[in-house]
Amino acid sequence: MTKISNGKNLEAGEPHWIEWVTGVVSAVIVLGVIAWIGKDALVDRDSSPNLVGVVLQTEKRDGGFQVLFEIRNDSSATASQVAVHGEIREQGSVLENVETVLDYVPGHSKAKGGLIFQQDPTGKTLTVRASSFDEP
Repeated sequence: MTKISNGKNLEAGEPHWIEWVTGVVSAVIVLGVIAWIGKDALVDRDSSPNLVGVVLQTEKRDGGFQVLFEIRNDSSATASQVAVHGEIREQGSVLENVETVLDYVPGHSKAKGGLIFQQDPTGKTLTVRASSFDEP
């Protein structure tokens, strides 16, 4: 309840309990965010990206065989212009090579893309890997 005395607003009594709860919850959230950012700044200091390729799906298309893949970056360092190399092998010999470039793979994230092969990779050894990158 607010009383007006001599043109000034005066708050009556102690703050409501909900104000205290809101203040405590907000302080915990702010301190948590500060701790998280501080941890990332001090502890998580990867010097280069750690890129891992995974085949997600293969399907026949009009232009050949489309292989959908994912490049996962397990480090905190960002990679740009990531060259992705796809290869089909059978009995140790390379049947077909295909490459593409992903613009950007941030730290601790994933980027997806596709490679199109002329030969069917079914029953053959199919590998997808990052072959080079730039530091942004």
